[in-house]
Amino acid sequence: MHLKSRRNAIQAGVLVACLPSLVFSQNNSADLGSPIPWSQIKLLNDEVLQSPQLKGQVLVTYFWASWCPFCAQQSPEIEKLFVKHQSKGLYVLGVSVDKDLSAAKIHMQKNRYNFPSTWLDPQLKSELKKPSSVPVVAVYNKLGLLVQYEKGQMFAEDVQALSRWI
Repeated sequence: MHLKSRRNAIQAGVLVACLPSLVFSQNNSADLGSPIPWSQIKLLNDEVLQSPQLKGQVLVTYFWASWCPFCAQQSPEIEKLFVKHQSKGLYVLGVSVDKDLSAAKIHMQKNRYNFPSTWLDPQLKSELKKPSSVPVVAVYNKLGLLVQYEKGQMFAEDVQALSRWI
């Protein structure tokens, strides 16, 4: 193989290897600046949360599932974030993508998580798009605009760094 052909093959291989990360980064930022996509949500404790109630607060929306091993590692960090910063203007909203409402409720009780959560039922799916995988974290600033979107498990320090938006 000629040197020029090898160089072109290597460059093409690098581009193909980087393609998933290029697509991932484009998907992450596609909706930045978009507003909170729902008007009201019924929480697992049967309370109703309306988006105007969050005015002036930072909203961390955390998509999770009871069966997800990555969520099992990230959820305790989300709980710590909620407990530490809820009084400072940070609201954490968990969104269970479990197929069964009772699985979501049992999981929250069993693990003693206190951050408010909802279940992605068919009605809510019309307003809040189900992610292709979990965990996913979306952060909305005090104006209600999307400022950060993370797909996949986050390190503990990265979860705690979400408080920078307060």
